[in-house]
Amino acid sequence: MLAGLADFLLPPACAACGSPATDEVRAGAGPVCQNCRLGLPPVPHPACDRCGAPRGTGEAPSCLECKDWPDEVAGAHTLCLLESPARELVHALKYQGWRGVGDFMGAEMARRAPKAVRRADCLVPVPTSRRNRRRRGYNQAAVIADALAAALGKPVVPCLERQRQAGTQTALNPMQRRANVSGAFLLPERFRDVVAGSRLVLVDDVITTGATVLAAVEALGAGTPGAVVAYAFARTVPLATDIT
Repeated sequence: MLAGLADFLLPPACAACGSPATDEVRAGAGPVCQNCRLGLPPVPHPACDRCGAPRGTGEAPSCLECKDWPDEVAGAHTLCLLESPARELVHALKYQGWRGVGDFMGAEMARRAPKAVRRADCLVPVPTSRRNRRRRGYNQAAVIADALAAALGKPVVPCLERQRQAGTQTALNPMQRRANVSGAFLLPERFRDVVAGSRLVLVDDVITTGATVLAAVEALGAGTPGAVVAYAFARTVPLATDIT
């Protein structure tokens, strides 16, 4: 009775559009209405088989986004494009304290997970800075990873540490982004045996240029994993790069 009264007085709203999301919340689907759930924009095709970036006409001989990625990065996948309503959901998770949005993201990512993710041994969330964790109360990548892992039946191994605050990536070009996060992550000695030979999925909320992915994979290399695949909720294109 109390729950019904609370829903009547303060009905749950969608984190993206503000529409009522009472039924979705009751069903455990998170604070995202059905229209926004169904309206997540797919990454346009053709897309790169390795990094998932849109390739325009597809006429280029190689993908400019990942042509210089090291062999340690087996691939990168995303659920959708960082445009409405995905943009608003990422903003709600990162800046407005809607932790339940991360649960929704992880569940949706599990529902559409590619084979490379389903075959993984464990999931590794990208760590945020201590300052961001204090401000938000959580690491958004870890929230997503927990929901994704629960749906796929995989363990989460938070084996990466952020050893320095890299600062915002928002206004930086691709080369500056790489320099900004280079050396930002560390794999502690106690996790190296766990990582060795394992198929890892690096989980984050957004992939922009892949700079964070490359920095994290570089740190994981100290444990000689079998393979590393990145998986994020959304990815940007050149016209949608204001959330990183």
